[in-house]
Amino acid sequence: MRLPSFKCDKFANHFLYNLFPNHKIMTVDKTIKNLILCLNLLLTVLVYGQDEFAINYKGLTPKLSISKIDSLSKSALYLKTLEWIEENETKYRLLVDSKIENEAILVILIKENAVNLNKQYYNVKYKINISFEKEQYKFEPTRIQLKLNSKYDMGWKDFDLTNGAIFFDKEKVIKKYKYYLKDITRSLNELSMQLNAGLKN
Repeated sequence: MRLPSFKCDKFANHFLYNLFPNHKIMTVDKTIKNLILCLNLLLTVLVYGQDEFAINYKGLTPKLSISKIDSLSKSALYLKTLEWIEENETKYRLLVDSKIENEAILVILIKENAVNLNKQYYNVKYKINISFEKEQYKFEPTRIQLKLNSKYDMGWKDFDLTNGAIFFDKEKVIKKYKYYLKDITRSLNELSMQLNAGLKN
């Protein structure tokens, strides 16, 4: 993720004043102030971006995300998630594949023309297990399949969630796969974000 472009020292005095309100900060070395603020920004980016799904040479990462929803019991979270899925099933092409009452919901998400590789478009089907505990839930993609968008039915092909090495050279993504891999996880991240927002309302 690209950090905003600005001079770190512009905000350093304000940041240090809040951190050490009873100390004079005018004598703090400018380089140290810049370092402290830039490290703070970097940590903020890492904290807020840690649960975003991506594909690296080891496959899908993270394998699941855990979200906290204050003041909701396990059963309340389960019911509220079911309601959200029902309200948004047409918008996101969602389908409840199976469920265990108050424990988990296995949901299917289908995204048409989700990815493009070599000028060919693919539909993507995701299976996601959503399981519940008091005041938190797990969002775990268990299967991703792709199907070429063609007049012929080529069938769904599994995408390997545990090994992405074929898309990388020395752990660096091969250029032609860069947006292909980003697009595969885009719908996962959108659904995860929208569900989280819906449960917090």
